[in-house]
Amino acid sequence: MNSCTRKNEDVLAEVLDLFLLPDYNVVSTTYLDHLLHHIAENTKDCATVDYEYCEVFQKWITKALAIWESGQKASQPIITFTLKLVGIISRHELRYHYWQCQDVYNRLCIILDLNREDLPASIKMAYTIMLSDLILHRSGRQWVVQSGAWKNIINCVHWNHTMYVTRESQKFLWTLLLYENKNIETCKEIILAIAAPLMMNSLDTQMHETLEETYFEQNKLLCSTLDLLTNILEHTLFVNLDNSIPELLEELIDLDKRVKALFEACISTRFLHHVHKLLLLSLFLKLRQGVKENTEIVNVDIWQKFRNGLCYSSMMLLSKKHIVDLVKTYKLAMVYWKKLCALQQFSPPELYKFEHQAIALMILPLCVCIKKNHINHDFLDMFLNKIFDVTCTTVQRLAYHIRDIIRKDDLPMEQICKVSIDLLLEILDIMDRDVVVITFQALCHVLKSYVPDVSCFEELGTREETKHSTSSEVHSTSEHSRKLIYKSILQGDPIVDNPVLLASLLDGLAVMTEKFKLKWQECVETICIFSLAEEILKHPGILPMICVKALKLCKLAIHNFMPPNLALLVDSDSHMNDMGPTLFKRLHDPNWEVRDSVLEVLNTIATISEDKYPAYQGFLVVNRFPEVTIEMAKTDAESYVRASALTFIATTVRIGKLWEQQLSRMNLTEMAIYLLENESEAIVRREAVNLIKELYVHQKWPREVIDSMLQAMSMAAVFDLHWEVKTNALTFWDHFVKSHLTDQGMLDDSFPNVTFSKEHRKIVSLNEAEIKRRLNKALDELAKQQCLGVLLVSLKDDSDFEVCKVSASIIGKLKSCLLKYKLDEPSPAEPLPENSAIYDTIYVKVAPSMSSPVSEKTQNASHIINEIVDANDANLLAMIYKSSLNMDGEARKEEKEEEEEKKKRMLRHIPSVTREVFLRTIFNSDIEAYIEGRNRWLKTYTNSFESTLDDILTMYKKKDINSMDCY
Repeated sequence: MNSCTRKNEDVLAEVLDLFLLPDYNVVSTTYLDHLLHHIAENTKDCATVDYEYCEVFQKWITKALAIWESGQKASQPIITFTLKLVGIISRHELRYHYWQCQDVYNRLCIILDLNREDLPASIKMAYTIMLSDLILHRSGRQWVVQSGAWKNIINCVHWNHTMYVTRESQKFLWTLLLYENKNIETCKEIILAIAAPLMMNSLDTQMHETLEETYFEQNKLLCSTLDLLTNILEHTLFVNLDNSIPELLEELIDLDKRVKALFEACISTRFLHHVHKLLLLSLFLKLRQGVKENTEIVNVDIWQKFRNGLCYSSMMLLSKKHIVDLVKTYKLAMVYWKKLCALQQFSPPELYKFEHQAIALMILPLCVCIKKNHINHDFLDMFLNKIFDVTCTTVQRLAYHIRDIIRKDDLPMEQICKVSIDLLLEILDIMDRDVVVITFQALCHVLKSYVPDVSCFEELGTREETKHSTSSEVHSTSEHSRKLIYKSILQGDPIVDNPVLLASLLDGLAVMTEKFKLKWQECVETICIFSLAEEILKHPGILPMICVKALKLCKLAIHNFMPPNLALLVDSDSHMNDMGPTLFKRLHDPNWEVRDSVLEVLNTIATISEDKYPAYQGFLVVNRFPEVTIEMAKTDAESYVRASALTFIATTVRIGKLWEQQLSRMNLTEMAIYLLENESEAIVRREAVNLIKELYVHQKWPREVIDSMLQAMSMAAVFDLHWEVKTNALTFWDHFVKSHLTDQGMLDDSFPNVTFSKEHRKIVSLNEAEIKRRLNKALDELAKQQCLGVLLVSLKDDSDFEVCKVSASIIGKLKSCLLKYKLDEPSPAEPLPENSAIYDTIYVKVAPSMSSPVSEKTQNASHIINEIVDANDANLLAMIYKSSLNMDGEARKEEKEEEEEKKKRMLRHIPSVTREVFLRTIFNSDIEAYIEGRNRWLKTYTNSFESTLDDILTMYKKKDINSMDCY
């Protein structure tokens, strides 16, 4: 055992002994949790843990029991710590036997009186966790069963003291039953004890009309028992097809009959949610019995019983107009069906897909709200015909029954529909794609009911038949059907009257669009999403919240749904042209979230226009969006809007048409540098840096402009207070390095065998000596432009590790390139051929002049650079950051002058990093090891094992210390 480990164990023993002192006061339980976490990690692998390490805990527990048996009382936090510690160490069977030989577990129960019903919640929790650790192996389970400790846990669940204790206790019980499922007698005893309150409850199903809700509300024991049975059944039914726990529950409790009786009796009460899920699980228990035969088709009789059970529960809920609970029923049915299918693939003995039946009933409240458009309803008819095609007669009859109940009664349909959408979104992850399409179509048709009766399907020619109808025929049809057709809740002005449902619709469509990216070939309604959102945005009474959601849907529709005419690169798109004035208007909305959302839409349009659909470039130019956005970046009152405006501008500078027609006249470089130097919000400075990078990469600039860019990027990478600004600035320098290597003939990170020399106007070969000379030329130029100095200073950035990582990545790539061409080895001594390639100056951008020439002697410069790059001497940077963090507006003038002087010193030092100093630094250091060491230190410096032990000792020695100083 090494000395470091021995020292830790000595300190650990000292800390543990503190816990046994009679006057020891636990200031905060946080460090106890940290200590337990480290112990659990260090003892996770029994094979690699030293015996001496575990012996520290084994001896301490024996010592603690002896002290407490002598009459000394343990505090509640120490009892909790002890129980959890015993559980952690006992996870391995060999360690368990060591304590079992000393009767530690029985003694703990007696000394700490763990059988009491009035134990504090923290001790109950720790006791349950300890028992959960014990049942991981057979010996531990044997003690838990024989000692009857599981009975204490059942009591914890039955009396439902706290949510956390109840949840942990439930998990312990179903885990124990799963482990012991072959031990039938033990499982029977546990199940009967669990279900005792339910079995003692006698309920006459004929009296459910007269039962009062308060009866169930006051019967907490029955509620907690039903919740426990639900939890056990849910976690055992779908584990595998072999365990017998679900069947034992049915056999011993007569679960199906009892739950049905309770369901009928409590259907009008708030007690319903305690029974609802259990009733469904009992139905799937029957279905699982039909799947056990390893056949692809479920037995007809079992399937019929399962289907009848679902219909029974649905009709019972409908009788009390519980529409939301009905939707929940089929949501849970979908979840359980998928879980059962995961155990074994099977299909019902009928042609219809179960998921289609479930989804049809879940979307039914939404469908009832659809406002039929008498001018054009072809797509709605297609959708409804599809629903009829995929559903069976029983489901259709049930759907009609639900529809009639909704129409006859004054139900809160907007809230019901909102909850239905929420439930649909909850199961998106388990939906098949065809089921998602049905859901998406239903939401689209409800959203269509929010806009005026103007067809959004004109481009597909679906209005031809209606155009031939006379106005009198339409009028007579409307008059005839007015008495027969149900009046939707979306009549009148639903955008104003029903904003809650509208918000849910927009959210639901956005989520499904992002997740599934449906195509118009599989769901033709996707074509209409953009125009529907546009119509909503045009409404003068729209809420800002709705406007933001509609704009998000517009953005997703533009990005994901390419209509046929756009896919064929047709230049005209009437919907898009109409959208221009709407977006322009919303760009001046008083609500900043709306303006920000418009800018996100415009950025999406600009991104697509770059290569996917160039016709959008004209849309941006005609509506003068670049000009307006530039003004917003300068003057908008909200920082998020200014940042989004800069993001949009950074996208547009890549597009030639926009640059030539509008942006080239706007002095964007000057604006971005001004914002970078004067903007107080980091999010804006971050985007300003990104804009400068895009301007440098994609456009040509004279020498003086590039000089100003480099100066601004040096300041941003070294002096900015926010790490994202620094990393964006380093991304600029990464491009700067690539551009200079490209100047020297490098293509795709390597030099070709031959290249064209512009100066000699012929193809020349690149040998080893010539490549080295070119690389040295590039490095000299990078050093003159402060790039190498910025990279080394950023590598040693003590304030932001992300900055270090980005700098290390850039230096690492450059180092690999230099090593590839043996720049760490001396160049071969051979004369240059007469027509050898020389440094080409053909790069598009004009190389800037050296902004700060090196005037110090080489020896002095090396000393300065060593101060900058030495990992163990960060004093210079520390002074800079200390001064940068001084945000006191009343700082004295002398202090400000001193800060400026420090910055000037750094700016003088950075250009002193010559090529020779840079190469010596990177070749003589392991950058990857340095970054890994920093990363490891950051992860462990506050909560390492040694730190935790030291903190506990420090807090004891200095009893007045504030525990928050450590945590």
